[in-house]
Amino acid sequence: MLKVFKILFRLLTIVVLVGYLVYAFQHLTGKGDKSTCVTVNVRIANEDCGFVKKDEILRTIQEAQVYPVGRVMDGISSRAIERSLRHNPYISDVVCYKSPGGNVNILVDQHIPIMRVMPDSGASYYLDKAGRCLPTMNYRGNFLVATGSIDSTYAQKELVKLAQFVYNNPFWNKQLEQVHINPNGKVDVYPRIGKQIIRLGRIEQVEKKFENLKLFYDRVMPVVGWNKYHELNIAYTNQVIGKKDLKKKKY
Repeated sequence: MLKVFKILFRLLTIVVLVGYLVYAFQHLTGKGDKSTCVTVNVRIANEDCGFVKKDEILRTIQEAQVYPVGRVMDGISSRAIERSLRHNPYISDVVCYKSPGGNVNILVDQHIPIMRVMPDSGASYYLDKAGRCLPTMNYRGNFLVATGSIDSTYAQKELVKLAQFVYNNPFWNKQLEQVHINPNGKVDVYPRIGKQIIRLGRIEQVEKKFENLKLFYDRVMPVVGWNKYHELNIAYTNQVIGKKDLKKKKY
């Protein structure tokens, strides 16, 4: 879905750039556009699943003193507006162009965070789908949280694979809440509901492991009950091993 949005964003960018070139040619060959800017139109790709909002865009260009409304169109710098917005670490691309009627249009594409990383050794950050580390901000979302022995190299090369799988899978995206990386590199996964620990092992053949677990959920758990096992080991790709909670009292 994210790739579709990016493709549409690129196509829209090409269309508006062609329109802008036609518009610019018409005015550069004449006396220039001496009309006044009356509107700023902001469009943000994937606005519902990201951090960049319209009011933040407007506030940024106001603070940079490039807010165009009330200014003569011929004196508005689209590049200056773009430069001011590219300082935002969550913005991956931005295009600004002018159109007839006193309109300044801003198209924004953004990095989409898919996991919050809270390592033992340092400050927390977000990880986006491409494995980029993004600074945290005051935002509460239902992100998969990763804790434990994590450095940036491991996060960008290994942990991102698990984050991508969970983010792109509707069932597991709703089901899983936290992953913990042990010092030996093995991963424990915690669901949002229940107290079971899922022993994933290392981040390899993740799709197959969770496929096995889903079959176990569908076929075994309804028969034995959801509280029978304290631990489910899916580290091996050919089996799911259930471990009972030995601390429970027997009657």
